[in-house]
Amino acid sequence: MTAFLESLKKLEQLGLTQQPLLFVLNSQYVIKSVSDTKEGPAWMKSWKKRDWKTANGKPVANQELWQDIDRELAKFDSSKLKFAWLRSTVSDAGSDFVDSLLMKRMDE
Repeated sequence: MTAFLESLKKLEQLGLTQQPLLFVLNSQYVIKSVSDTKEGPAWMKSWKKRDWKTANGKPVANQELWQDIDRELAKFDSSKLKFAWLRSTVSDAGSDFVDSLLMKRMDE
């Protein structure tokens, strides 16, 4: 979630909020939370309607982080955002590159 939020912030800084973007994530949870899927509408839409509560009436976990993501996503043209899921066990050049950057940054 934090990595997704930080990527949105960086894309905003780069002036890419109105460009077609493909987010390749290894988290079904994030994808289903922010994007309509064949299983149904984005969970965040329902959370907001219920004042950031889940279907069983409990507060959404990591509510502040989700609200930050929601505010950041509002700056983007949602019709140009696409999401794809990549299994975390699959080796992919892009994913491997991002992982190496993350590890390098964490070591700093």
